[in-house]
Amino acid sequence: MSDTETNPAATEAKSNGTVLIGNQFVKDLSFEAPAGPLGLGNLQEMPEISLDVDVGAGALREGVYEVTLAMKAEAKAEQQTLFLVELAYSGVFSVGEMPKDMIEPFLFIEAPRLLFPFARQIIATVTRDGGFPPLMLQPIDFPELYRRKRAGTVGTA
Repeated sequence: MSDTETNPAATEAKSNGTVLIGNQFVKDLSFEAPAGPLGLGNLQEMPEISLDVDVGAGALREGVYEVTLAMKAEAKAEQQTLFLVELAYSGVFSVGEMPKDMIEPFLFIEAPRLLFPFARQIIATVTRDGGFPPLMLQPIDFPELYRRKRAGTVGTA
């Protein structure tokens, strides 16, 4: 049985070009705090926070793609790692009859933009539950990240 036979919304998406978001899920999550929140106790300087972001996408079947937003945030102070959080957050997207030349930009710009608020909340919750102030990430410039990915210079957001 095909997806459109079992899912009327998929039939509608295929006929009118609508994008549908299927499952969203945590693919991988890691949190490390070598000194625990006690590492904050005697700090003489504000922690430096680095953020690395990458987006990956792959076809699951025709017109259906999995997009993964991979984020790594590290807080350091006085040459000591306070915490390290790594998250791979994924979503399944049906693109309907989107023109072929628009699929890649959608997968690497719009799809991660839709996933970002959920990933942001997970990172804030994990850092808070780890005993630190919640890490509230600022919006990411996904068009610029896509441009750098195409140019082969992916790095810190």
